[in-house]
Amino acid sequence: MPGKTARSSNLELLRILCMLLIIGDHLTGQGGIADYTTLPSSFAFCLIGCGSRIACSVFILIGGWFLCEQQYKTRRPLSLWLSLWLYTVPVTLLCRLGGLDVSLGALRWALFPASTRQLWFISDYLLLLLCVPLLNRLLHGLPRAAHRGVLAVLAVPLLVYPTLFAENGLTGDTAWMFLYEYLLIAYLRRYPDNRLTRLLQRRCAALLLGLGLPLVNTAVRAVLEMRGLTDGKAFQYIAYYRTALGALPNLLAALALFYLFKGLSLGSVRWINALSGTTLGVYILHQIPAFRGFLWNGILQAQAHHGSVGYTLFAVAAVFLGCAAVDAARTALVMRPLEKTKLFRTLCEKGDALAAKITADD
Repeated sequence: MPGKTARSSNLELLRILCMLLIIGDHLTGQGGIADYTTLPSSFAFCLIGCGSRIACSVFILIGGWFLCEQQYKTRRPLSLWLSLWLYTVPVTLLCRLGGLDVSLGALRWALFPASTRQLWFISDYLLLLLCVPLLNRLLHGLPRAAHRGVLAVLAVPLLVYPTLFAENGLTGDTAWMFLYEYLLIAYLRRYPDNRLTRLLQRRCAALLLGLGLPLVNTAVRAVLEMRGLTDGKAFQYIAYYRTALGALPNLLAALALFYLFKGLSLGSVRWINALSGTTLGVYILHQIPAFRGFLWNGILQAQAHHGSVGYTLFAVAAVFLGCAAVDAARTALVMRPLEKTKLFRTLCEKGDALAAKITADD
């Protein structure tokens, strides 16, 4: 039998960078460490927290790029759901037993973590993964013109309206944008001769969009934050463009970063691939509602280092590496044994068989 193909590390490195951006935004937004009183400080903290929504879109684009052409594997959503549950339940209970202020509502959420908006990215990503067989069936045999037409029609409520008016509109749920991004990246992969792909494959254009758009947003936001002009229309647009998946600048930046890293030739770097495999676990662990307040101001004492850019960068790296170590241990000690059980394998076999029926030709 042929050996398993080594996984290229270019997009894996992008996953790591995206998780650092997400942690940076969470720390500056939740930890009380950010200081916007001077322009240099305001710019630094706005920059650290500028890329979380772009990063979320990048995760969907990377996943969609492969999922739209691969045979469906039930193992992926099932393992993600187990990871979510196996983090939220024990960590929330440990926080309660450790004397932290954990409400009964938080305990109830821990038992059903995928059913609420507490960890919205994981919930919506799970929903997308479950819909992949249906989406691939829809796309199978869909003419190029029809695929392009679907993207154009959906763009009006999901991209055009939010970008023009800085509000979500009727289809503001992030699950809709995940769906759109999946359909979009599937189109770009299946029809690589389109104008958008040709533009993004030019390194200068990818750098301008992937780095330039977030930097412009950061600079304007830094000035507005420093001057206390956070109630006006300008800040509404800048804040929305930073945090909304449906804002066109965010989507363009995410696409540009995806193509920029996709064009790199890194080969297969073992440590990058290993760290990348922990990113979703890192996301879940550091954002468990009962734990994140203790993480920011119990373990890291973020408020005691208010205004320190250096400590903020250290904290971002420490959270990523610490959570990555926990996730690697959890995978080796808990997830792999669970994935070898008869029940897990049976569920995967039945799910794969159902997905094959859904995607099979009539």
